[in-house]
Amino acid sequence: MDKYIIVFCEGDHDIAFLSRILLVEGFRPYNEKVKNFISPLNNLYITALKNKRIEDTEFKFQRADIKVPYAVYEKDNKLVIFHNLGGDGNIKANSNKIKDSYLELNDELLRKTEEYDILNYTFLYFLDADDVGVEERLTEMRGLLELDDELKHYELSKKDDYEVACCIFYDVRCPNTHGKLENILLDLMGPENEKIFQNSEQFVIENTLPDDRQRKFLCNNIEEKSDGSKQFKKEKSIISVAGQLQFSGSTNSVIIAHSDYIKKNDIQHNTICNNIKKMFN
Repeated sequence: MDKYIIVFCEGDHDIAFLSRILLVEGFRPYNEKVKNFISPLNNLYITALKNKRIEDTEFKFQRADIKVPYAVYEKDNKLVIFHNLGGDGNIKANSNKIKDSYLELNDELLRKTEEYDILNYTFLYFLDADDVGVEERLTEMRGLLELDDELKHYELSKKDDYEVACCIFYDVRCPNTHGKLENILLDLMGPENEKIFQNSEQFVIENTLPDDRQRKFLCNNIEEKSDGSKQFKKEKSIISVAGQLQFSGSTNSVIIAHSDYIKKNDIQHNTICNNIKKMFN
């Protein structure tokens, strides 16, 4: 492989969306077993899996270690490796841990032989603007990752011996660039399925529950109570309701990855999708 593109995402919804863009661009899944994965990455992942604990408290026992890819795609001697960071609160700790593990492979290769070509890395970060805004989020990320001016929006920059870039998802209709991935998804899904998404939104609005019922419900032999932060997100719920018409009982990541609410033409004519596409060149 000539290039290894390591992609850090807040969650599996982002990965499902970005996978759609890559598939339209001619990338294909890299379906090797971990033991047969391209060397020396295979040993990195095998080591991570050996140290993985089984966690069942949040029904996440099926998730691999964060150092093990969530999905991988290939094209023209480029390998795109997705890592699910498990939320924006884990961006700094988890992405730095993963990035360091890849960079340490190069250090190891150089120690073994000076004639060995080091791995050519590009690190890409994808996250939501939320209520912060694109420029403010970018500034925040530069500080978190200690990348200063090297971290740019959509544009690859050189940092030491690797390239790096960032994409902040936002609502293109919002003047202060607030928003999130779901705003982009609804722009892609809605226009050709207007009635379905209008009805889905109306259903969500008419059936929105009070705040205390938007939290995790703890129920055991001692107590019953609502706990934690609010889990309701209007846009996510709209996509979920519309998606159930095609994939009953499926998560939003499945809907985003496989629904015909998003077609090839939608992706090819969307400005944000085209900006993202350039990051993988």
